[in-house]
Amino acid sequence: MAMKESLDTLYGMASDAAQAAARKTKQLAEIAKANLSIYAEEDKIKKAQVELGKLYYRDYVLGEDQDEAEYLPWCQKIDESKQTIADMRDYIDELKHGRVDMDTEDVEVVPEEAPAEAPAEEAPTEEAPAEEPKAPEA
Repeated sequence: MAMKESLDTLYGMASDAAQAAARKTKQLAEIAKANLSIYAEEDKIKKAQVELGKLYYRDYVLGEDQDEAEYLPWCQKIDESKQTIADMRDYIDELKHGRVDMDTEDVEVVPEEAPAEAPAEEAPTEEAPAEEPKAPEA
């Protein structure tokens, strides 16, 4: 019977190792998904900053006052993305320190969305760049 007990012990150890490997794989996959979400949010921030810059420069060149209502949707998109990034980084930290039970936890990662669209009717899109400024007269 000692041989059967040895085989049972060996089987238990192998089973435990396989389960640990599966948990670690799931953890690493969740970290990778979260990192992809962070990269997508960073891309959204860059696109919103570019659009915001176009609006600001257009107003500067035309000598118009800055229209906060026109800038606000882009600023809000940036703020939302920064908050999402902070949340995802906290989640990654929790994963790395084992504070998330990978066996029972249904993890929800923010899916990558389509490229950012213009939030307001008057905001320019990537296909329609801001008007070319005219050179100031000397």
